[in-house]
Amino acid sequence: MYHYRLKIFILLCVGSLVIAVGRLVTLQTFQVEKARQELVDMRILPAQQRPTIRGQILDRNGKSLALDQPAFFLHIGYQLTRYRDPRWREGKIRRALASSEEKTRNEIEKELKEEWKEDRKQLEEAINLAYQLADVSREDIEATIQQINDQIWELSRHIWWWRRNEGKTWQDYRNARESITIQDIVTIDLREMKDVYQLVELKTHQDLLRAQKELLNLKALTIKTESKRYYPYDATVCQLIGWVAPWQELEAEIFKDDKYMSYKPGEVVGKFGLEKVYEPVLRGRRGEVQYDIEGNLLERTESQHGQDVRLTLDIDLQRKIEALLADNTLPHGNKYCAAVVLEVANNDILAMASIPTFDLNTIRQTDNYKRIFNPNDPNKLWEHKALERNYPPGSTVKPLILIAGLEEKKIGPHQSISCSSWKLPPKGWPRCLLQKDYNIGHDDHFGEGSNFARNAIRGSCNVYFTQLAHRLSSEQLQSWLFQFGFGQEVLQTPVVSDNLSNVEFDGHRLRQSYGCLEYKVIQSQVSSASELEPLPIYEKKWWGMGQGSLRANVLQVANALSTIARDGTYKGPRLVINENDPHNEARMRNLNISKNTLSVVRDGMKAVVYEPHGTAYSKFKGSDLFNRDMTIYGKTGSTQDPEHAWFQCFAEDRSGRAVVIAVLVERGERGAGEAAPLGHRILRYCNEAGYIGKKPIE
Repeated sequence: MYHYRLKIFILLCVGSLVIAVGRLVTLQTFQVEKARQELVDMRILPAQQRPTIRGQILDRNGKSLALDQPAFFLHIGYQLTRYRDPRWREGKIRRALASSEEKTRNEIEKELKEEWKEDRKQLEEAINLAYQLADVSREDIEATIQQINDQIWELSRHIWWWRRNEGKTWQDYRNARESITIQDIVTIDLREMKDVYQLVELKTHQDLLRAQKELLNLKALTIKTESKRYYPYDATVCQLIGWVAPWQELEAEIFKDDKYMSYKPGEVVGKFGLEKVYEPVLRGRRGEVQYDIEGNLLERTESQHGQDVRLTLDIDLQRKIEALLADNTLPHGNKYCAAVVLEVANNDILAMASIPTFDLNTIRQTDNYKRIFNPNDPNKLWEHKALERNYPPGSTVKPLILIAGLEEKKIGPHQSISCSSWKLPPKGWPRCLLQKDYNIGHDDHFGEGSNFARNAIRGSCNVYFTQLAHRLSSEQLQSWLFQFGFGQEVLQTPVVSDNLSNVEFDGHRLRQSYGCLEYKVIQSQVSSASELEPLPIYEKKWWGMGQGSLRANVLQVANALSTIARDGTYKGPRLVINENDPHNEARMRNLNISKNTLSVVRDGMKAVVYEPHGTAYSKFKGSDLFNRDMTIYGKTGSTQDPEHAWFQCFAEDRSGRAVVIAVLVERGERGAGEAAPLGHRILRYCNEAGYIGKKPIE
């Protein structure tokens, strides 16, 4: 028995020894491997990310409207800019207070102030030098420093929280964000805090040489070459193109989970217009390289430059139109204007102008920005007048009212509605300007003895169209206008990009108004005319002459006329050329307007331009455009309360090409007097550019 127990004891000892030796060998092996890996890791330098080039915005002919180009910048490090951040200073003070029970706050502040004295002095010297060298205000420089501090601070806050809440969502962070204390945030140490960031641009060779000389004695600033967003056409098409600027917190969310697209401090983001809408397309992806301590390349990820965005606009045509609208020597001088030119077949926007404009290359300067985005300015200089503003369409709506009346059998092409020289409309009904100014009615004006359809268009008879609109039901009137694109967002700007494959992107949109097909003027979008509230009976008559509560933007007016020019086929206007985007074809629809109706409307609009007593006849009489192989169909418009002047036309040539033009002059008195001459000139520009008719012999 004794020997049996001894044998068991020996076996247990041997087993324990074997296990201990095994564990020791395993531990030593593991530690050796771990040590080896640490040695390898120590030889690997941190990965360095490489910048990308933002994609260009191009016109239809490939001309650059926005591009990145190299420029020289003075850079400053966050290690200095943070002394201008009261949050960082307060966080440091609180940390010091928490670690010292003996010192008062005043004592700690005094100590830190002395400790920071030299760095703060360098910061002020850097700001002074930047101000002397750059063509920007001190306020702009300080605003840039604030942006650097804001972005590093927000990044620090996010990293501090994320390290303690792994696996939680971005929304969780947003909910907890304000509860994170500043003394916690200042404990974070990030690589971005050691980087330098753009402060000011050195625009001239003399500035660069002087900076190089001054920096021999001032180490707080460095000179670096980086890409800068440049707009070659300055103010042309500024409201559509938009601009870039350093990102803010909410803008950084779109690519927050993408290592190579997430925004780093100092980078820019599209802030306005197409730069903002197409940010996922234009941005591109950073690259990355990694070396060991001996300079051997270990890994490379190539940068992917941003994709280009090509527009349907013709920048040369656009620039001519903007110069025309801004010409203070013409009758419309000193008034805000807008114009749209459409190529009918594809409904491409060849030009969409809005006056006044502003220079995209200087928009970020504080004084300019405050002037343009002055909240107390009712004129809203940043707004695109053709896209964002609602106007009563005036008599430009009359061809649409005639189509509705003829198609709904409320009147025949040769059926007259009397506009008498001696018998005025009933009280409360609109009169014609001829009646008001000259006591002449359209019954007698044309010399044909009848105020029927084509003549009512020709002379823009208010009596005819107000009574015709009254005959239509509210549903019929609203439905026809809706089918022509009123009361809805007609311009789609879909963003198609490989960079969105793993990103939740709700899709920015260009700012645009919907117009109004309701009784009360409201900014609302409906999906069908059936969602609209019926109009009061007394309101319909005012819609017949494009007034009352009816509202539309200039693009909607041009788009409706383009539908007539295509013989009743509706097609949404196109601004961005993207062959992979089927939206334009999907949004085509045939309004099933009869050929007879379209013929009557065309006949009346042609008479506006070519025949005596046509409202635009005097402005086109003897025009050299009549000899350039094109036929012109026009319509003037004038509104009151508010007062605006309109002109719209489309022109066709024998090759089947057609263009549409719509012009608005805010506070214009007469469409024929102020808007029609502009339309005539723009049509000449279109002809000279080769879009319609025969070009003149040079």
